[in-house]
Amino acid sequence: MLADLKKTMSSLEIAQITGKPHNDLLKSIRKMEVAWSKITGGNFSLSEYKDSTGRKQPMYELTKRECLYIGTKFNDEERAKLVLRWEELETQKQLSPAEQLLYNAQLLVAQEKRMNAIESDVQEIKAQLTTRPQTFTIAGYATLNGIKMPLKLASNLGRKASRLCKIENIIPDEIPDPRFGIVKSYPIEILEEVFNDILVN
Repeated sequence: MLADLKKTMSSLEIAQITGKPHNDLLKSIRKMEVAWSKITGGNFSLSEYKDSTGRKQPMYELTKRECLYIGTKFNDEERAKLVLRWEELETQKQLSPAEQLLYNAQLLVAQEKRMNAIESDVQEIKAQLTTRPQTFTIAGYATLNGIKMPLKLASNLGRKASRLCKIENIIPDEIPDPRFGIVKSYPIEILEEVFNDILVN
């Protein structure tokens, strides 16, 4: 049975099953480990994995008993998902090597999708920190769209955006920047035109 192949479940997989952020789950596990160690005399098994950037990150490998203990802090729906997942693992037939590879690949794809979604959110937050609603700095717009922006190119684009604003009788916003003091923030339609010229060229 698959249970013979898989004796533990990682905190990463638990986070995927329950929909919990992995960092929040790690914090909960660390807090609960104190009582577990006191009663059982053993600690949870700490391991690691590589994230999408190749950096090593911590995770736990937990037995079924440890998982169900951790699950006592979950809400009813999350706890039910965890119990059903263990039941599925224990009742599935032995996987062939090809099926095992497919299963592992599916887990990796799901993890990559989560990491890509997180990175996308981070890029948007970075852009928001350097812009006002409906307007963006050159750097903010570039960050939002994943475009590398050397200082010289940013300066050239800023001048073009300022000329377009003058033609359209638009007064750019000015916002504080910790590196350059006060910088201009342009309407998105101006930036789209300026960046479109760069992308076309």
